[in-house]
Amino acid sequence: MSSPVARKRTISEDVYRALKRDVLTLAHAPGAPLKEHELADRYGSSRVPVREACRRLQQEGLVDSIPYKGYFARRISVEEIADSFELRLVLESHAVVLAVERAGDDQIAELKALADAEYTREDWPSYAAFLEKNREYHLAVARMTGNKQLFQVLRDLIERIQRFFFLGLDLGDFGAEMRKEHEALTAALLARDGEAAAQCVREQIRSSRDRIMKALGKEGADLVGKGQ
Repeated sequence: MSSPVARKRTISEDVYRALKRDVLTLAHAPGAPLKEHELADRYGSSRVPVREACRRLQQEGLVDSIPYKGYFARRISVEEIADSFELRLVLESHAVVLAVERAGDDQIAELKALADAEYTREDWPSYAAFLEKNREYHLAVARMTGNKQLFQVLRDLIERIQRFFFLGLDLGDFGAEMRKEHEALTAALLARDGEAAAQCVREQIRSSRDRIMKALGKEGADLVGKGQ
């Protein structure tokens, strides 16, 4: 039987993961208040784990704290998107070149299963499943570099960017296009062509950024999210 301390840790971790998932998938709209009593009811806990989860997510840049007002899901701005994709462009372009040099053929071949993913437009659970597979694909490539520090930085960056991706998917059905992009990158990695792999990544990142910027332009600089 688990101890009370262990159970408390499990509850706190479950609330943290659930709240993080809902912020990343825009179930809590950017700028929306995160009221402790409502979240406690939503996640079946007391207020203490909710408060702890909000603090952790504040440290991760997903939640804002305003004195005397409480916690809020962080708003999405044009500047934040531009900065994030600029950083990802540099880091991931370098990561795929390292992957070409260091990954085994069996590791690269495993990417094929992650590349085969699409989504149904205007189906929010479908978006979530698709973007999770997209995340796993890019993290698998980052892991192939063998550079733990680079992997950790890219993991945190890609995770934050997940929130942005939900904006662009509503503009159209880009699932097939994104699947082909992943297939092209996988082929370049298998061919041990670092230049082609880097070019594939740059094109993917720019396409994603442009879709998201277009969506944000429609919604306004301070997005009121969807998925409520």
